[in-house]
Amino acid sequence: METKQKPIKNLKYVILTFIGIAIFIVFLGCFIFLTKSLHDAGHVQNETAYEAGRSLGRLLRKVFDFIIKSGFLFGSIIAIIASLEKNKSAPWAILHGFLSWIYVVYYAITRKTITNQ
Repeated sequence: METKQKPIKNLKYVILTFIGIAIFIVFLGCFIFLTKSLHDAGHVQNETAYEAGRSLGRLLRKVFDFIIKSGFLFGSIIAIIASLEKNKSAPWAILHGFLSWIYVVYYAITRKTITNQ
């Protein structure tokens, strides 16, 4: 007896969610890089590559600690999934991922009840 595997219905949404998270991380990295370079622009430093990498690592650690402790990343993931379910649009999902918990609260207030028919 052969069993047919059902295709994963929402696979494209899962993939788009991961793409959105990756884009968010890239933007965050660019922001951190720009912040670090603007901070160091006024200072001429003769630091080695090791010292520069270490200071960048400390800065990244502070930013990621803030993101994880504040729940911003978790809120972004929930917002992206909720947006994909409601709008079925990747650009909207990315925008809502940046809005994070603001969109999650909006979605909870405005969502329609899903019923099985």
